Amino acid sequence: MRINTNTEPMEFETLDIKIDDLKFCFKIVEMDKLKAIVSIDFGDFKIKGFRVNTSDYENERGEKIWITPPSYRDGGGRYHPIFFTSNKELWKKIESKLLDEYHKASTEHYKKRIGLDDEQQ
Repeated sequence: MRINTNTEPMEFETLDIKIDDLKFCFKIVEMDKLKAIVSIDFGDFKIKGFRVNTSDYENERGEKIWITPPSYRDGGGRYHPIFFTSNKELWKKIESKLLDEYHKASTEHYKKRIGLDDEQQ
């Protein structure tokens, strides 16, 4: 086993990500409130485990859907986020883009499921 004994700080290039550069991959599910599991790709990174859920309350767009970032459950039963941004405006942009892409993916999923093509809409 090799241990890195280099005490010099590692240098990283700045990671500049634009909302339009995010790629979303949806697994549409038909469970009670869970509607989709989502991964977000940006460059060489992928974050898995976002969830699209139905809600009793409306979001800022007036939809009864909310997004849950990936989380883990501790020994006491509490959930803690794995993905977090302290920039609320950035989160709103990510959430909005994710919802837009979810609606597209959901429409395509159900069109395929019931056998509709683009001309039959």
